[in-house]
Amino acid sequence: MTDRWQDLDDGERETARAVFTALDGARALTDAAMQAGPSISAIWSALVTGRPLPPGIVPSADFDALLVDAATIAIPRQAAAATPDSGIDRQAEGARLRVIPSRGGPGQSYLTITFEDQTTGAARLIAVIDGAEPLEIALPVPVAGAVQLLLDNSEPILAALTDPDSRLFLV
Repeated sequence: MTDRWQDLDDGERETARAVFTALDGARALTDAAMQAGPSISAIWSALVTGRPLPPGIVPSADFDALLVDAATIAIPRQAAAATPDSGIDRQAEGARLRVIPSRGGPGQSYLTITFEDQTTGAARLIAVIDGAEPLEIALPVPVAGAVQLLLDNSEPILAALTDPDSRLFLV
């Protein structure tokens, strides 16, 4: 082959077009895969090993299904929004999650998770809201079937707990 397009014969031009079309298609596939977020296997690996979720996750039915499979307890959407001032109370079979404003420190709240079975536990709480990356927070080891954390009211996880469309997973 030569370096100049006009020096190519018809067969060489067709070959060059085919090569560039294939390269352009491969680049488009790679770009789409990179924009789609992390692979299912990377997400599953993070869920089962306790590592943080990879960035760029787009919530979907497949992602929710992975979370349901990995979760100790899944807390579905709630009927109505809660307000942080009056407290948040969400529950599902196996656990109850409550957020109560702190009396000692303004701008802080206590997150308490109580497990029905005291042998049940979870390493983290993951909140999923459509259209946003999932939020996660590490949980301490349960004591007498309960976990309690003091959180700043500006924590994004508290806003997710008040959203009626959020789904919560104890993993």
